[in-house]
Amino acid sequence: MKILVVRNKLIVQSMQTADNIAARFRAMGIGAEIEDVSLLSPPDDGFDIIIVLGGDGTLIRVARQYADRNIPILGVNMGTVGFLSSIEAHEIEESLERLIRQEFSLDERMLLEIDIFQNHELKATHFSLNEMTVKSANAKMLNLGINIAGQSHGVFRGDGIIIATPTGSTAYSLSAGGPVTDPDLEVFLLTPIAAYHLYRRPLVIDAAKEIALYPQTLNPVDIIIDGQVKSELDENYMINIKKATPKVKLLQLKDTTFFHTINHKLWRNEGQG
Repeated sequence: MKILVVRNKLIVQSMQTADNIAARFRAMGIGAEIEDVSLLSPPDDGFDIIIVLGGDGTLIRVARQYADRNIPILGVNMGTVGFLSSIEAHEIEESLERLIRQEFSLDERMLLEIDIFQNHELKATHFSLNEMTVKSANAKMLNLGINIAGQSHGVFRGDGIIIATPTGSTAYSLSAGGPVTDPDLEVFLLTPIAAYHLYRRPLVIDAAKEIALYPQTLNPVDIIIDGQVKSELDENYMINIKKATPKVKLLQLKDTTFFHTINHKLWRNEGQG
């Protein structure tokens, strides 16, 4: 067995904790390496498990980079909410014992695969665990044509639009008025941001259908992936969104459900600073 421990240098606690975890595994003859999330090497197929020390943002960054490597990820919450984490920092000792005994389950999460075309040429492909957001790159209204499964669904007008996974339904999409969605479902959520007319309410679409977005004006747009990767596109672009073939495997050490997590971590934190 070989373990990758990913720490976040912006979270002081994660630095020493990473050293302790790696030392614990090495003492048992288990290979362990440490990397900082800001300096992740190109994906390596040699790891059996990735342990991520940080908040949801840290885990999402790791999940996106290792999306096509099929490696289970254990999230240890050292952030604020830690919605995607399996355990809290104070539970590490007991959890490592269960991990070694392979007493865990895997929670598979759907990813978006986003192909960005510029002048009819594929320029970039991104994976997204939470969402992709399209906004106007200037102060003007966004005018965006939408095709679903090859059929036109009119023009979106507003400040922006979010295409989210069920995992992302509890993130930016929720803040914009989107529904909370069971992650066992395979659907896309189209959540408008300050929409005008047609797309005033979120849409839920079968993830077997592909979505294409294309410009209706000459204004540039910003594409934001999981709130972490941003790029600007000029007027001659197309964005194609589909369900990715690989899935993120979140390693679970507790017998808890998605709805328990919502009640414990999401609703509980409402109104707290």
